[in-house]
Amino acid sequence: MRRRDLLFFTGLALVLLLPMLALSDEMGGQKKVQAEGVLLDDYYYDDPYYEEYAFDLMYGGGGVEGVIPGSELGIEVETFTTETGFDAWRVVIPGGRPLATPAVGDGLVYIGGGFGSYEFYAFSGESGQAEWMFQTGDDGPTAAVFSQGRVAFNTESCILYVLDARRGHKVWGEWLGDPLMAQPAIQGDYIYMTYPGGDGHHHLTCRKLETGETIWDQPIIGEVITAPIIADGSVYAACLEGTVYRFDAKDGDIVWKEQMNATCAPFVYSGEVYVSQRQEGDETDEYGQVQYEGLARLDSESGSRENDALWQMRKADYLRHSVNARSAYASEQMAADSSVGFSTAPGAAKLEQGQMNVGWGTVSGIWAYQGSRPVVVEGLSYSTAHDALVCTDIETGEVIYEITYQPEGEVLGGRMLTPPSWAGGKLYVGTEDGFIVCFRASDGTELWRVEIGEPIRFQPAVEGGWVYVGTDRGTLIAFNTDDYRATGWAMWGGDSTHNAPN
Repeated sequence: MRRRDLLFFTGLALVLLLPMLALSDEMGGQKKVQAEGVLLDDYYYDDPYYEEYAFDLMYGGGGVEGVIPGSELGIEVETFTTETGFDAWRVVIPGGRPLATPAVGDGLVYIGGGFGSYEFYAFSGESGQAEWMFQTGDDGPTAAVFSQGRVAFNTESCILYVLDARRGHKVWGEWLGDPLMAQPAIQGDYIYMTYPGGDGHHHLTCRKLETGETIWDQPIIGEVITAPIIADGSVYAACLEGTVYRFDAKDGDIVWKEQMNATCAPFVYSGEVYVSQRQEGDETDEYGQVQYEGLARLDSESGSRENDALWQMRKADYLRHSVNARSAYASEQMAADSSVGFSTAPGAAKLEQGQMNVGWGTVSGIWAYQGSRPVVVEGLSYSTAHDALVCTDIETGEVIYEITYQPEGEVLGGRMLTPPSWAGGKLYVGTEDGFIVCFRASDGTELWRVEIGEPIRFQPAVEGGWVYVGTDRGTLIAFNTDDYRATGWAMWGGDSTHNAPN
């Protein structure tokens, strides 16, 4: 684990500071805790986890885990009205780091402080006021998932956490491996996650949501793209080097695996699996072998591809490392990696797989990579391929419409558009030049756009009429569309299985 050489000195400092960090006394039957100058008063009163989890001193780079009430954080909320007339709020999260897709549940918005941060936050969904902040034992919180009163996420280095969503206390956490670049998935009482094991393999594991008890654990060839996907009693995963797996969700038995140069997390719809696929061209140019990408349809029973030719095929310079490495965005990724001790990533990361298959070879780049992931609704696939929004009929492969986005502002490289979020017959897409654009799903008509003003790499969440988005510069923005149909996409992939809206 990184920063191990700091553990001794950190531990010594904690011993010396412990009397100041945890002064506790009983006042009228209520507890007070003094931590780093923050008086927590009765925040933990009647909390059964208080005794075990109030500022535990844990592993993980010598970090101090614990919860601070939002009122003590000093994070200001700016309210404003968008040019489209939507009521909105924004908060600037300390550090100015790249933010992932927020998760929304029970009126709160959950988001990590960005790649390299040690903070995980809950904000009011309507007002933006900070509710609490959980300090992690290690850095780099991924996008979160919310389910059954629990919120779960990984730190890039290297812990899986499950927190109580209302109060922020830790239900459990476990160091899995370094680095963790994907996010977890939850269905029912179980959570699914990938990690690099000490045996040279990555693993897909199923744990009990409430206790962390291991139910099953299976080796896989590498890190998973974005997240495991849960559908129809199975767990699907696409690895960075392009292999797609299907496992039985209950016992972990492998149903099939196919090496197919997959470039995104799969989407499961009506007994079939949809995934973007890279295909090498016969020609070369100044950057090397030309690459193409299209949409594949797989039989969920066997994993075999059903469409002879890939649908919506296009030249895919965005999958070529030799092209991406020249961008300003690639320079930002390298700086982000160096800031957390990854000037050279550990071999366990297997970043060469991402470099070869999806065009990115940094920890922060894979942490943020989502690819041309489709969402399939009522027989139509919606996806973005770099700068184009594409709608395809999944029976015939016919492209119904394709809209090329023309940027208005500065672009730094990488993908121009996030994967679409689908809610109430509309598509919500973030752009690299800093807009949220809403399209009518049926015909691709642009309905409105809201200027955010900062690069957006992760798809927005859409819930209860509100749109929530994190930027690459550390700003969380929310606006109220007053559209009751704008709901049902509460986190990355829509819900905790990452396979909404099905």
